[in-house]
Amino acid sequence: MLAVKPVDVWCCVFLCWFLCWTVRACDTVGARSQGDINIGGIFPIHRQVEHLEIRSKPDPLTCKVFDVHRFIWLQAMIHTIEMTNNSTLLPGIKLGYEIYDTCADVSTAVTASMKLLSKVNISDNCLEVRCNYTDYQPIVKVVVGEIFSELSISTARIFNVALMPQISPASSAAILSDKLRFPSLIRTVPSDIHQTKALARFVSNSRWNWIGVIATDDDYGKSAMADFLSNAHDLDICIGFQELISIFAAGESNDEAIQALVSKIETIPTANVIVLFAKPAVVIKLLGEIIKRNITRVWVASDAWTISGAVSTMQNIEKVGNVFGFSFKNGNIPGFNEHLRNPRSGPGAFNKFIEKYKQLRFTCSAEYLNYTKMCNSGLKDCPLPDSLKLVSPLACNKTNESIADFDDDYLVQNVERAGTYATYLAVKSIAHALRNLLKCQGGVCQKTPNFAPWELLEALKTVNFTEEGRLFYFDKNGDSVNGYDLMKWVMENGTIQFKIIGEYNILNKQIYIYDETIRNITEDIFSNCSQSCQPGQRKNSNSAHTCCYECVPCAEGYYSVGWDMNNCLKCSDEQWSDSGSSTCNDRTTEFFSWNNGFAIILVVFASLGIILIIVIAIIFRQKLNTPVLKSIGGPFCYVILLSLLLSFASTGFFIGEPTSYGCYIRQPLFGISFTICVSWILIKSFKIILAFKFDPVNRKKMMSLFKPVAILVTCNLIQVMICALWLTLNGPHPVKSYDTPKIILLKCEEGSNVAFGVMLGYIAVLAMFCFLLAFMGRKLPDIYNEARFITFSMLIYLIVWISFVPAYVNTDDQYLPAVEVVAILASNYGILCCHFFPKCYMICFKKDSCTREVFIQTLREHYKSRDPVACSEGSVFGGSLWSAPAPSSVNTSKCEQKPTFTQPCVRNRHKSW
Repeated sequence: MLAVKPVDVWCCVFLCWFLCWTVRACDTVGARSQGDINIGGIFPIHRQVEHLEIRSKPDPLTCKVFDVHRFIWLQAMIHTIEMTNNSTLLPGIKLGYEIYDTCADVSTAVTASMKLLSKVNISDNCLEVRCNYTDYQPIVKVVVGEIFSELSISTARIFNVALMPQISPASSAAILSDKLRFPSLIRTVPSDIHQTKALARFVSNSRWNWIGVIATDDDYGKSAMADFLSNAHDLDICIGFQELISIFAAGESNDEAIQALVSKIETIPTANVIVLFAKPAVVIKLLGEIIKRNITRVWVASDAWTISGAVSTMQNIEKVGNVFGFSFKNGNIPGFNEHLRNPRSGPGAFNKFIEKYKQLRFTCSAEYLNYTKMCNSGLKDCPLPDSLKLVSPLACNKTNESIADFDDDYLVQNVERAGTYATYLAVKSIAHALRNLLKCQGGVCQKTPNFAPWELLEALKTVNFTEEGRLFYFDKNGDSVNGYDLMKWVMENGTIQFKIIGEYNILNKQIYIYDETIRNITEDIFSNCSQSCQPGQRKNSNSAHTCCYECVPCAEGYYSVGWDMNNCLKCSDEQWSDSGSSTCNDRTTEFFSWNNGFAIILVVFASLGIILIIVIAIIFRQKLNTPVLKSIGGPFCYVILLSLLLSFASTGFFIGEPTSYGCYIRQPLFGISFTICVSWILIKSFKIILAFKFDPVNRKKMMSLFKPVAILVTCNLIQVMICALWLTLNGPHPVKSYDTPKIILLKCEEGSNVAFGVMLGYIAVLAMFCFLLAFMGRKLPDIYNEARFITFSMLIYLIVWISFVPAYVNTDDQYLPAVEVVAILASNYGILCCHFFPKCYMICFKKDSCTREVFIQTLREHYKSRDPVACSEGSVFGGSLWSAPAPSSVNTSKCEQKPTFTQPCVRNRHKSW
């Protein structure tokens, strides 16, 4: 905080003492009626100050252009005061008034405000300037006015000095809601904050998003434009152009500014809707140029000119296009029409404005006589000049009567109900506040009228009363919350009528349209930078303005239900949409079902494989003790056949709707069962190599490694561990796949693809070992062709599963399980065809070849062709598949003596098959 020096305090005291001199003010009162409590009034009875643009000295200002509509507002104030005096609302208290004309000029309004602040009971009508106004008694207790926000902002600064309550019936600038700067101003109309929201909402509801905005460059216009632009931005409304126009544009010397503005309007035809914040005088000048150039637009009016008679009575006004606007809520004033038909000053009162009106209305001027003569001469086009619009057609026919006695319905026909009703509410609020302040009850007011203006201000803040069924009160900012009427100009019988087509509710911020045909009219008006995007499309903006865009169809799986949507909405997982859709449709659920044609074929092959296994088992059961079956394992063949049976059966879990159990069991079932088969083939391959490819010395060393049962158990135990870890950590499970358009694909998710690959890869490694071992033993006797069959079966397996990998990776629909089923069936049939079918063929059709003598002779010829010396050493391949090769006795008679071979189909002397 700054320290206050004693010198500063004494300077302040001296300055206040110096300022406590009176300042004289000239007497420019227009209407006055003395009462116990006087109410001040400041109204723009005239529209302009004459020669203001060339004024160089502070001489008295002269007003021009009598505004009959503001004159009617003034009459509403006087009539309401007279109604109150004739009622029991303030018993024993007479209200008076003192009213000034501001001429719609700030300087004149300030002068009038200073006059209203002058001290009461001072003969020379002077304004006393003092430091403390707590007990100050000015000539009026409260002021009604001003109309224009620009003037109210200026006058409110003056009235703030003594906290003189000022009630405006029309000033709606948002800035006036700031009680820090304007603590004594309240108003019977809502703030422009609500009006601009209403205007923006109306534009948005009408689907207009490319508009122009014009406002006067005064406080009212700038504030309204700023608020409107903010609200428009929130509603995605773009501004094609925005212009400020001088408040002096109504003057004759500002035609160039008006013409430049109209030229800009012409250059942007797509901005078909224009929002206009301006006084009627400026609007008249602008629309006059619009009519002259034959330009048609849609005009959205602010409250300043929505129901302006001066604008609506312009010649050819209907050519400007549709006019919409918001007006303050209106109502009926009891007895007001009768008062307007013959306005007169009451007893002890005077009213210069009534005298001026009657002179303009009923005086037969030379200009009017010339006009009537010109029209009576037979001219087809006889427009009425603006200066004669107020003159009555009977003005030159009542020469024998006093002007004061003239009356007609002209004022009734030109009533702007919103403004007059707001003025009526202002006086009613004052009356109810006085009743509360003076404690008037039972026909008596307990307190005297000697109160300071600030006390009445406090009473006004809390006043509330019911008028025409509606509760009226001021909110915390001193504003009314009555809302707005939505108006449309309608041409009827050659004149513009203000038709109420809806309303705006301030509390819920919604517009209600009474007539649905109006909604159709507004929607048919096009004022957009781009065509509206239909449902099923979205906006794709390519410019700085978000309202200028291209319409792009929604992609597959997306949709849009409304117009001009910025983004398409994604369909739920259970639904799908085609490109450019406005709705989503349910997906079709699919899986590799049993009734699928391909599935039926696979089931037939799997069933055939199972049947073949059963047939083979039956054949083996009958020939179990034959040398052929003992060579491949004897009873253990049933274990191999069972594993093949399970492998065929596992294909059934790949078909039909996936279930948790089916997904969980199908891969391990195939993997383990097929590992048993490949392990069996690996043992056979090793046995063949051991019997035919090693000399006796090396064979004896390798015999220690040949443990068939241990090899089988070990190979399968590894696969079991792989599957167990897979199922435990991240096993297969059923899922819904939404990757395919329009389809919900039910499938088994393998969980860990790595584990799935390891399981198949492990089988492939075993198969590769089998292939290599069998390939080494491919040059065996023709009658003993087991190695070639092993080679061929493993080659089939490797080719099938190598082909399976790319097919599996690139298939992602309902046929994905079929790919693996085909691979399983091909692998199973490869083993059946190469390992079991030849044995069955030998058992059933080659019984004579399966003898000891045939095998010995064949082997002798085989070894003889390879190495005659080997014949003397012998070769032993004795025992079953699960026995180690048995050494034979060495015969020194070489090849002439029968070497001892223990071959298939021959019983060995040392070991049992």
